[in-house]
Amino acid sequence: MRWMVEGKVFSKALRDEEGAAITTKREAEEARRRVMAPFAVATETEVLQTIAGRLEGRKAELARLDDLQNPPVSLAEAWSKFIDSPSRPDTGPATLVIYEYQFKKFVDWMAKNHPELAAMRDATREIAEEYATHLSRKKPSPNTYNKHLNVLTMVYRVLEEKAKLVKNPWERIQRRRLAPQSRRELTIEELKRVCQGAKGEFRLLFALGVYTGLRAGDCATLRWGEVDLARTIIRRVPNKTARRNPKPVIVPIHPVLRDMLAEAAAGPRGDYVLAETAGLYLNNRRELVRRIQEHFKASGITVHKPAGECTIGARQRPVVEVGFHSLRHTFVSLCRESNAPLAVVEAIVGHSNPSMTRHYTHVGELAAGKAVAALPYLIGEGKPAAEGESNGNGAGSAVAAALKALKQVTKKNWKRKVAKALALLSAEVKTPAPEKPGAN
Repeated sequence: MRWMVEGKVFSKALRDEEGAAITTKREAEEARRRVMAPFAVATETEVLQTIAGRLEGRKAELARLDDLQNPPVSLAEAWSKFIDSPSRPDTGPATLVIYEYQFKKFVDWMAKNHPELAAMRDATREIAEEYATHLSRKKPSPNTYNKHLNVLTMVYRVLEEKAKLVKNPWERIQRRRLAPQSRRELTIEELKRVCQGAKGEFRLLFALGVYTGLRAGDCATLRWGEVDLARTIIRRVPNKTARRNPKPVIVPIHPVLRDMLAEAAAGPRGDYVLAETAGLYLNNRRELVRRIQEHFKASGITVHKPAGECTIGARQRPVVEVGFHSLRHTFVSLCRESNAPLAVVEAIVGHSNPSMTRHYTHVGELAAGKAVAALPYLIGEGKPAAEGESNGNGAGSAVAAALKALKQVTKKNWKRKVAKALALLSAEVKTPAPEKPGAN
């Protein structure tokens, strides 16, 4: 047989598989097919490659046309698109402010380091790794680093179709192992210094933290509509769980706290129990946190761990170990030290872990009231009631507090003191008297 490749002629004597000369046309055709098979495959491959190239070109052309008609989401408009998307998580306004700040930091970094890349989809995995390295150089805590990357991952996931992404570049960036830092409990002596040294609204704010175990935001934004002085309970849906589980916690009011709330109720009242503190929390939370920390320091309490114990991530940073949340830990510890059942304590503080919640049953107000009433007196000169006497849930406490207020009357404060006494007595009158044994 003879064949030609690129103008060059080749020839070959055809033989069978045993090497004998081929003498028939049928055998010659079979031999020719065997010899030419590799050339046929190569030709087919070239054809397929040509077709594939044309298809890719056509796809690219169609993609360009689609981009002209439906442009992919740009980095500049990504946040507004995310906010408008019905697919985004139902996040609270305060948290969205933090998310926007973190996403804007990435947008600004892209504008500075890759100004030619304007669309979301231009951020490839290589770009994502480069930005993660940029974050690492600032040596953030593992928690801060992970949250920043999680925000970027979330925004890209929600806008995946509109941004015409092939892959989410942030999903495969390795997160860091967390080393959580918890607040420590305070001693009784420290609690007394903190509570008795507080002035103005802070006096009631810290009393709420000590005697209710509520978080700072719940204490700061407590409303009068959530305070029932007649039944001596606070009914509050915690901010932390309000969106996913709007179930209120019922917190008994300690006698000391009841006197302070009654005194505050006797004066001018708005919606919030602590009007100034609520405004500060809602408008400038960092400033409120700063003032609380300054008060701890003024009370002689070290709020940060010693320098040798402050290592977080790649550098040493001050670790806060005492804050308002310490009061919550202390509340739980004091209740447990007074032998209050764990189920009672968990019901009062509103445990947020569902795996723990299912282990405890309904807790009556009486059991919860006993647990709170057993807490030590940290403000004023009050002492726990003796066995068999009223301890904040009967007339003894209210009458004693009213008499104390009346004894403090002067020309300047008589209106406020009398109003306080009347409020205490009025609340007591509204309290249903306990039924006597055998009564119908």
